[in-house]
Amino acid sequence: MKEGELGNFESFAEGLAVLGKLTKIDSAIRAALESSRVPPSEVRKMLKCANATEISNTPLYQFMTDLFENIGLGRMEITRVENFRYVFSVPENPVAKAYRLKGKKTCYITSDALEEFFTKDLGLPSEAKETICMNEGADRCTFIVAIQPLAVYKIALDTIDREIIRELRHGKGVGEISRELEMGMEEMEYRLSVLKNYKIIDKEHRVTEVGETYYMYMKNQVSAEEDFPAPWEDMQKITSAIAASESFAVAFESATFKEPMYEVDEEKVVNLSEEAKKSRSFAELLSKQINKEDEE
Repeated sequence: MKEGELGNFESFAEGLAVLGKLTKIDSAIRAALESSRVPPSEVRKMLKCANATEISNTPLYQFMTDLFENIGLGRMEITRVENFRYVFSVPENPVAKAYRLKGKKTCYITSDALEEFFTKDLGLPSEAKETICMNEGADRCTFIVAIQPLAVYKIALDTIDREIIRELRHGKGVGEISRELEMGMEEMEYRLSVLKNYKIIDKEHRVTEVGETYYMYMKNQVSAEEDFPAPWEDMQKITSAIAASESFAVAFESATFKEPMYEVDEEKVVNLSEEAKKSRSFAELLSKQINKEDEE
């Protein structure tokens, strides 16, 4: 919950209820993403896709949409694909519905989850932001994930792609390279289309300036690529982690609304209200109150 938003609800209780829901989702995000690291070979399959339809058929995308839905962020749909940018939308976004604030973007928790998933679990340093929100009157929320180009190049192209680039730099023809690599023409054409898409070669199969720069950089990168099982091979582990993480949030929510009512000290309520105006977040406000009580 961003600065000042607790005061935008009709009552403190309503704001606290939203905080409880978001705490539950945030706990699920932390638990799920710790167990969702994806091997580069699977990330590569997604990066080599030319459009949203192709991506939607990859195991990684299907895992991601299931994961985010299980966390409580809604069913994501990929709507646009560029070399270093993906656009996702979430119809009937439960996060936006939880806020019930009108006229502003509210789904920061989804942006943060996307950014962390791409950066940490896919190995693609990224920035994510919400561009359209249901709470601004749209029928769905839209998010853009912008990926660091160098990270994309390092994963999207493999050793065989680099072999093809090397041979093209030496002036060899496509047919000759195909025979030397013992590769069928169908696979060769596919790999060439990916190299064209990433501006490594031009339409005449000549290596571009981007391709030269990439090749010179990568020829000294000799570290072996990591290989480990994809997280969707053991979804039960992730599901269990999500379920376990929700226990604290459920306890928090239950305690919030089932605690007995005590006599209210009006002076303390006024002081708390003043402190809230000076605090940047709910966590800071809570910290101030704890420290004050310790001093008393």
